[in-house]
Amino acid sequence: MNKKLVLYALLTSVLVCSDAVLAQNTEKITPPYTINKCLIRAEDLFRKNDYREALVFYYEGLGMTSNDEISAKLHFRIGECLEAVRRYEFATYHYKLAMKSGKLPDILQSRAYMKLEHLPEMAQTEEATRLFNSAMEYYKKRNIRAAIDDYLASLRLMPTLMEKNEHGLIEDAVKYLTYLSETKDKEPDRLLKLATMLELRGDIEKSVETLQQIIIIYPDSDEATQAEAKLDNFNTKKTSYLETAKPHNAISEVVSNENTLIFQETFEFSNTGSVTRDVEKGGFSLKAFNERDGIPNNRFEWFSITLGKGSEKKDYLFSASDGMENNILSFETSKYKYYVSFSDVSLTKAYIDDSYTGGKQGVPLFSSVRVLVKIEHKYE
Repeated sequence: MNKKLVLYALLTSVLVCSDAVLAQNTEKITPPYTINKCLIRAEDLFRKNDYREALVFYYEGLGMTSNDEISAKLHFRIGECLEAVRRYEFATYHYKLAMKSGKLPDILQSRAYMKLEHLPEMAQTEEATRLFNSAMEYYKKRNIRAAIDDYLASLRLMPTLMEKNEHGLIEDAVKYLTYLSETKDKEPDRLLKLATMLELRGDIEKSVETLQQIIIIYPDSDEATQAEAKLDNFNTKKTSYLETAKPHNAISEVVSNENTLIFQETFEFSNTGSVTRDVEKGGFSLKAFNERDGIPNNRFEWFSITLGKGSEKKDYLFSASDGMENNILSFETSKYKYYVSFSDVSLTKAYIDDSYTGGKQGVPLFSSVRVLVKIEHKYE
C-alpha cells in the first residue's frame, strides 16, 4: 500500500512539473513578426505588382489587428489586389467592407465608391468573355448544344460580343435546333433558342414565325411570355436578340439613398477641343489641347480637367509624356461630390520637326481619351 502511495506521489509530481514546463514554454511563444513588419512586407510586394503574394500578408494583417481604421484600409488594399488579379466579385466584397466600416479615409472612400460603380460591369464582362470562349471551345469539339447555351448566355451579359466572329456557330446552331428532337416540356425552349439564332442570322421573318408558334402551341409556358416580349420589341425596334442582364448595383449596399445623382455623362476626345457644363453653383470643364506646332490631326499633348467653380475649384493636368497614373479622380465642395474616371486612354507617338536640329523628334501624344464625369449632392 505504501509503495502504491509513493508511486502515485511520484507520478503526480512528474505531471505537475510537466504542466509547469509546458506553461512556461507557452508563455515564451511569440508571433514570428509584428503587424508593422507584416504590412511593410505586404506593401513591398504590392509595389512590385506581386499581388497574390501581397494578399497573404494583407490577410495575415487583418488577423493581427483590432483597429477599425487599419482593418478598413486593409480591406481596401485586399480589394485592389483582388481587382488586379481579375477576381472582381471578391474585390467588390472587400471594397464594401472597407466602406461599411465608416473608418476609411475620405480619399480612399471616394476611390472605393468609383470602383464599386465599375467593378460589377467588369465582372460581368469577364464572365461574358469566359462564356464566349467556352462556347467557341465547345463548338470546335462539335458540342453544338453546349456551345449554344454558353454563346447565348455570353450575349445576355455582353451584347457587343455579337460583333465577334462566331466561326459559323450561328449557322450550325440553326441547323441543329431545326432538326433537334426534344421532349414536350423542352420543346418551347428549343423553339425560343431557334428564334433567337434565326434573328442573329438575319432571318427576321422566320424568327417571328417561330415565336408565334411558341405562343400558339405553348401559351402557358414561360417561353411564350418571352416570345410575346420579343415580338413587342420587333414591332418597336425591329430587333430584340436577348434580354440583356444589367450589372449588379454594388453601391446601393454601402451608400445612403439620400445621395442624389444630378449629372452623369461620358465624353470621348479624339481631337483637340473642350467641353463645359454648369450645374447650379458647380460645374466642370474638360479640354484637350496642344502647345507645339506641327502636331498631326486627331492627336493632342495635354488633357486638363477643372472641377467646381470659384473658390471651390480644383484643376488637374495630364500630359501624354507622363501618361495618367490615376484613372480615378474625386473632389468635394461644400455642396457636391465630383467623380471622374478614365475608361479608355490611348497613347501613340508622332514625329514632328525639331526646330533646333532640323530633324524629326518623336513625341508621345494622346490619340483618344474617354472619360466619365459624375456629380452628386453630398450625403451625410
